[in-house]
Amino acid sequence: MSTIDRSSPLPLYHQLKRILLDKIEQNELQEGDLLPSEQELQDSYGLSRTTVRQTLSDLVNEGWLHRERGRGTFITRPKFMHNPAQRMGASLYLQQEGLEPGWELMDKAWVPCPPGQETRFHLPADTELFRIRRLRLANGKPIGYHVAYVPPGIAEYINHDALTEGGSLRYLRTAPQMEGSHTHRTIEAGAAQQEEVDLLGMKLGQPVLLIERLVLAADGTPLELLWATYRGDRFKYQVVI
Repeated sequence: MSTIDRSSPLPLYHQLKRILLDKIEQNELQEGDLLPSEQELQDSYGLSRTTVRQTLSDLVNEGWLHRERGRGTFITRPKFMHNPAQRMGASLYLQQEGLEPGWELMDKAWVPCPPGQETRFHLPADTELFRIRRLRLANGKPIGYHVAYVPPGIAEYINHDALTEGGSLRYLRTAPQMEGSHTHRTIEAGAAQQEEVDLLGMKLGQPVLLIERLVLAADGTPLELLWATYRGDRFKYQVVI
């Protein structure tokens, strides 16, 4: 659909909505582009202000547009929603949304245990952990930053080839301790610091989603501690209670 069909039974606002979504899906309008003003849309399609405003309100509510006071309305994308209760990893979810999931491995090395975390791992203070830093990608663009720590005795089972493919825990699936394991997660809101600005292409202070994941063996032994940061404008976490 590229024009308004006044003989169609579809409401005019819905037709305009479809036109704009088609332009976004065909990359005629890309993320970050400034949308034509309400007046320009009225003039281009011969529509009333009320019809145009209803269309734009729908697209804002659905996450396709966002408004900035004094600047205008910009193209965005709906947030990726991950619901762990569905037992569907974020990688599979991205695929079902028509996006290409991926990883960028930043580095991996033995490092000192993060301050204050020795008791969680039940290890002496001078024990080193294997740290893995990765970027989670969607269509080649970073949406999340992962830092994982794995203790000695577990690190020997790491599948290094799996660090750049599949789900975030795929690299540990061959560890026998993963049988019967369970996960504790905490989620909170935060603001982008300089690291997120540099790695995720954000602005200082923009909202981020902070996730901590602790994977425990059946006997309670820690297998992995993960701290993940996701762009608050591109990702949301759904928890069903």
